[in-house]
Amino acid sequence: MVEIEGYNLPDELYYTKDHTWARVEDNGTITVGMDAFGAKAAGNIEFIDLPMEDDEFENGEAFGSLESAKWVGGLLMPAGGTVIAVHEDIEDDLSLLSEDPYGEGWLIKIKPSNPKDDLKLLIHGNDVGPWLKKEIQNRKKK
Repeated sequence: MVEIEGYNLPDELYYTKDHTWARVEDNGTITVGMDAFGAKAAGNIEFIDLPMEDDEFENGEAFGSLESAKWVGGLLMPAGGTVIAVHEDIEDDLSLLSEDPYGEGWLIKIKPSNPKDDLKLLIHGNDVGPWLKKEIQNRKKK
């Protein structure tokens, strides 16, 4: 776990530059969510739009969107594939995105189409700490 200035990012996960994460499950599916930094940066999240099961997305494509008082933005796919589960309950309790982003705050589960190549493009392992430090510094400059 990388912990810097109150932000926690598990280093076994894979991260996009837009702060979605991917966890490869034992059965080969991928669980996707928004990381703690992204959730805190967005502020009080007021609305989320998620896809439907069986929707297909390419790596890097927007699969949904979030709206907060200070931000509206897309949620980007960390890997291409087909949506096999949508966490519909999160729409009723958006606080899970910031309170438990890596547990009950997950957004979708996918059956990846090319995980080996897609995951190579993401931030992972020893690269998570330096990337998070840079993101924190960039946020402080704003």
